[in-house]
Amino acid sequence: TTLGDVWVPNVNYYKMRLNGNPTQSDRPSDMYSANAVDALKSMGPALAVAINGIPILGPNDAGDISIDEAGLQLACGGHVTPPLALVNTSIFPPGAPPPTAPIYHYHKAPNCLEPFTQDYKGISRGSTPNEHGKLTGWAMDGFGIYTYQDHKGETPIVDECGGHFGSVEEGGEVVYHYHVRVFVPYTLACQGPALGKCKDVQGATNYCHYGCGAEVCVQPGTDEAKLRSYLSQWNDTWLDSYTMNDFSGVKTLSATLSFVFALAQLLRVLF
Repeated sequence: TTLGDVWVPNVNYYKMRLNGNPTQSDRPSDMYSANAVDALKSMGPALAVAINGIPILGPNDAGDISIDEAGLQLACGGHVTPPLALVNTSIFPPGAPPPTAPIYHYHKAPNCLEPFTQDYKGISRGSTPNEHGKLTGWAMDGFGIYTYQDHKGETPIVDECGGHFGSVEEGGEVVYHYHVRVFVPYTLACQGPALGKCKDVQGATNYCHYGCGAEVCVQPGTDEAKLRSYLSQWNDTWLDSYTMNDFSGVKTLSATLSFVFALAQLLRVLF
């Protein structure tokens, strides 16, 4: 208006199942896909919805380059889309999502939300950075999106889409889920599991994560029996068709035993 920008209500609708099937034969799929996972949305570029109902869009904005490559500084990981009249769509490469009407949305981790601030405020104030990251949203395929860390504060070992198999609660059941990160793709590059084929479902720019070196990525320390039990809801033998990273934790145990042995040898020499 002549008085400046005015906030107006805007409602978007989303429908998604909250028990995604990681064994679907069309995995991985485009990050924006809805029909293939029995989902509906009124905002085309949305790939997920945060726990506060605000849409999460892909890693790019106004074209097909990432937020960081474009030099955009996003407070809390989000911003308002510029008016459509100011967007030059002729520069968009083939396959780029169309621009949306002005609405606040996230591209990066919505790190002002309570699941993030809970981890930032300090251990003396009750933060739990040594626990599995908290739920921050849901992807259109029904899998949860969690904050940065895994159990014991460890780095999540994720596939090229940005997801992996593991428990989200200490001792809980194993599920496929995503983790946010500070670099591209920020949330997810495709609807996983990636199965080593993330690049096959990318558009003009490849936003894939570097992955774990295997087709299926499982967080180290995950109980294989629980993993297979989870997958048996859809396909008992699905896991046997793909390569997996070493998630047994044996390497960590071996390194610990080696250290203990070396320390014992040193003490024998000194005393």
